[in-house]
Amino acid sequence: MTRRSPFIQTEWRRVPDNVAIPPYRGGVTEQPEPRAPGDQLSTRVYMHLLRDPSPRRSHLAKEGFSEPEIVAALTTLQARGLVDASRRDAIDVAPPETTLPAYAADLERQARATRSAIEGLAHMYSAARAGDGSTDASREIRLLDTVDDIENAFFRAARGAESRIVRLVARSERMDQVVIRHAESIVAKPTARAGGLERMAVFEQSILEVEGAFAALEAIRADGVDVRLTPHLAFSVLAVDRASAVIDISHLEPQGGGSLFVRQRQLASALMDMCIGLFSLATPLPRSPQGAALGRLSERDGQVLALLAAGASDQTIARQLSISQRTVERRVRAIMEELGATTRFQAGTTAVRRGYL
Repeated sequence: MTRRSPFIQTEWRRVPDNVAIPPYRGGVTEQPEPRAPGDQLSTRVYMHLLRDPSPRRSHLAKEGFSEPEIVAALTTLQARGLVDASRRDAIDVAPPETTLPAYAADLERQARATRSAIEGLAHMYSAARAGDGSTDASREIRLLDTVDDIENAFFRAARGAESRIVRLVARSERMDQVVIRHAESIVAKPTARAGGLERMAVFEQSILEVEGAFAALEAIRADGVDVRLTPHLAFSVLAVDRASAVIDISHLEPQGGGSLFVRQRQLASALMDMCIGLFSLATPLPRSPQGAALGRLSERDGQVLALLAAGASDQTIARQLSISQRTVERRVRAIMEELGATTRFQAGTTAVRRGYL
């Protein structure tokens, strides 16, 4: 049976032209549950956008898509770098001959990183269910029952870091608060004997929806951590020196049950490979340009530009900088005019080319 590409689909839904157009809610940050399965919905919307010479949200509504479906599909397509849907109605669609190969390559790299961890994860699964309560397996792979257990395991593992520590942070209410209030605890500081410790952290891009998150991530980076953003993380991981790791699923089980403290070297090494693979696919947190690099732009414009480059909507930028969305819209127009750009995509590439970011 031949499998079709997720971007090749010919079924289209038509509705009368007098269908009500849903109101714009600002950005594409919400992700309500669509009626159609996610990938199928995104494919249908993407195919319509490719065929529309002037794609708009209102056109999608006339095609019969509900507001939650439009928001969900555009959120997915923007995270994949296929569209820029941050404006109120108009949608910028990047040429598929450039974006689709890049997206496919990212999927292939992520698949390779995941496959490299399969053997170790299978070992973990079997060891955790062995049930004999004995031996090296129970000492090397320990089930964690509470959030306190997770935090204790994190500090035990991080304390022994000597060369490299990588943390993937899946979003949860608890971790959002940790990032905002205790950013310094996200990745352990190097000890005197580990002065050259390489520290890396990957956060879900939607963390930028939390007020104060951008400043917190900038503070983490200023502390020497290489901070990156990715559309989604399945679970949280702390990987240390290919010697130990903590798998944290408290975003799925708020009490922390089912998480693991790993000190089995082969599995810890596989988890490190997975973390490094996902880190390499993630986007570096953009730096706010300052001083001479700003040219005629203000320091606030530099912050707006950095958040734009991170994929933030106007609504999210307003929340992070504690200014009105109308002010953000004015500053974005001024930035685009200064850069000679007609779209936000073009503004981002021009800013990089000029060394602003």
